[in-house]
Amino acid sequence: MESASVALGLRLTRPWLWETLDGRTQQQAVDWLLPALGPSPVNNNWWLFGLTVAGFLQDAGIETDRARQTIDRALERIEEWWLGDGWYSDGPNRSFDHYNAWAMHFYPVLHAHLGGDKELLARYGPRLHAHLDAYTRMFGADGAPMPYGRSLSYRFAAAAAPWLGAMTGHTPLTPGATRRLASGTLRYFLDRDADPEAGRGPLAPVGPVTPVAPAVRSRLARRRATGATSTTGATDEHGLLTLGWHGPYEPIIQPYSGPASPYWASKGFLGLLMPPGHPVWTAAEEPLPAETADAVTVLDPPAMLIQSTATDGLVRLHNHGSNHVGEGDDPGYSRYAYSTRTGFTSRGFTSAGFTSAVRTGTDTGRPTGSVSSAAPAISTVPASSAAPASSALPTAPTGPPASPCDNHFALVIDGEPTPRGPAAPLASGPDWVASVTEPLPGVRIVSATVVHGRAELRAHLVVGADAGTPVCQTGWAIATTSASGAATTTATATGTGATPTATPDEATPQTALAPLAPAGPTASQLPTDLTAQLHPVHGYTGRARQLGAGSTLFGPASRILALDGVTTAPESLFVSLASLTAEPDPAPAAALADIHVSDPRTINVTWQDSTATVLHLPELPHPPGHQQLPQLPQLPQPPEER
Repeated sequence: MESASVALGLRLTRPWLWETLDGRTQQQAVDWLLPALGPSPVNNNWWLFGLTVAGFLQDAGIETDRARQTIDRALERIEEWWLGDGWYSDGPNRSFDHYNAWAMHFYPVLHAHLGGDKELLARYGPRLHAHLDAYTRMFGADGAPMPYGRSLSYRFAAAAAPWLGAMTGHTPLTPGATRRLASGTLRYFLDRDADPEAGRGPLAPVGPVTPVAPAVRSRLARRRATGATSTTGATDEHGLLTLGWHGPYEPIIQPYSGPASPYWASKGFLGLLMPPGHPVWTAAEEPLPAETADAVTVLDPPAMLIQSTATDGLVRLHNHGSNHVGEGDDPGYSRYAYSTRTGFTSRGFTSAGFTSAVRTGTDTGRPTGSVSSAAPAISTVPASSAAPASSALPTAPTGPPASPCDNHFALVIDGEPTPRGPAAPLASGPDWVASVTEPLPGVRIVSATVVHGRAELRAHLVVGADAGTPVCQTGWAIATTSASGAATTTATATGTGATPTATPDEATPQTALAPLAPAGPTASQLPTDLTAQLHPVHGYTGRARQLGAGSTLFGPASRILALDGVTTAPESLFVSLASLTAEPDPAPAAALADIHVSDPRTINVTWQDSTATVLHLPELPHPPGHQQLPQLPQLPQPPEER
């Protein structure tokens, strides 16, 4: 891995560095680099490390035959993982994350560009162009990249691919949009280094390039002068990048991470290879997609759906097809949804995966639940449907702190929730995507997400489970302002669907769960305007419950809403409405859509603006118990680019 960064640095600076070294030093460097020309020890993007080393050696006229073989072998290998429409799988396991941008596209295109290989650039450049078309929609209006997948401590390396597109001409972005994304991502992380209030909302009005580095240097100087040692940004008190997101954050560190790993963020400075007169430096910055209009983008190869809302600049990523190697669920890949303003919960994270745990309950009634991080920490609804001021969500069971997975649906077996497991894509439409998982042998869950505005319809059809099997659906993890997570929340006593609604008088108090160990960033820079909602529509038997959970990228503890249900037939359907928003005083989730379930596979939705969606859950290719779900299905290979 490190050999690739050294080789790339030598290739970029060859006239000024490599060619000034004496012969002995050059030979020592070559001896250290040559082992990288062998087969990759890991069957994923690591093949491209050898390509990068070989590219430098080939340019320098060293071991050119071996270098050529290494390049050809690496490109042949990644071709097996190309799925079309701008997407590779990072290995043979349907792994989709930031490595598509900062590795799978980055290394082949940069290699072709630096080597002046027009044939290779004509092959890989259009692929980068196609990827950027959707990739740029994953950034929030505040410049935040989507926190999903692994190696999140590389932070603003997320800007590398947009820079590369501008440098090679293979991009759908204007120069001003490219710089907006890059400068916004840098500011999202670095502006927090001095100002705890920075980055809470959208960036300042777009305009000429912002001189980030001098501002950061002065802020670091002020911190040192005052003896400040706490970290709320990407760098510590010495100005060094930390292993984390906003400050050090151990749960996102991978086994391969080292103290210097965060410096892969240096890819985010690729734009400095372009001269001062390049349009990316002279054009006025332009708004990001998340700032301009509400949008829904379906990504067919990874079976994902991007949902963004312009009023709050918030972007959500709904996942129905990304998997990862390893035992258990990996939280960076297994969640049904991610967003630019929330992080996945960390409690239970181990090297083998993420242990999900939820609390089951026996509450009755069907309220709309909401969790808000705003101050005051009471999320209320209009008086016509609100519970009394002293009422809140039902009390969670007492005992050790719960460690629920956010955005998870599970069967609950002997008190333990099942992992999601690998998700196989089934189908998609203009505003929805569906997948199937097999949490237990012979039991399948057909899941679909339909979105409109800020609303998310979450449907899960459980096929083959014994009648009476408990299920649990969790919502977004909202960071709390203290490790105890003592924020109070209320629930409205409204509901739709087949089950009768509860009345306001049936609401019962919600007590704070046991304190959780502090972790993650300090409370001073947590987002303060998020509201998460989870409303039962069909199949759920209990009131929404609020659970205390572990730290996330955004806070030392978090709160999650949960719904409970029980299977009643060979096919049991569970439907809920969810919402994550930074809008002030948002309407209850129940007001976002009118939903009617025609049969276990057909859901009719009329949204708040009177538009309609009919969701037909796909049929399974094989009855449960006859054939197990293929663990790692591949989409059809697309035709070669012309």
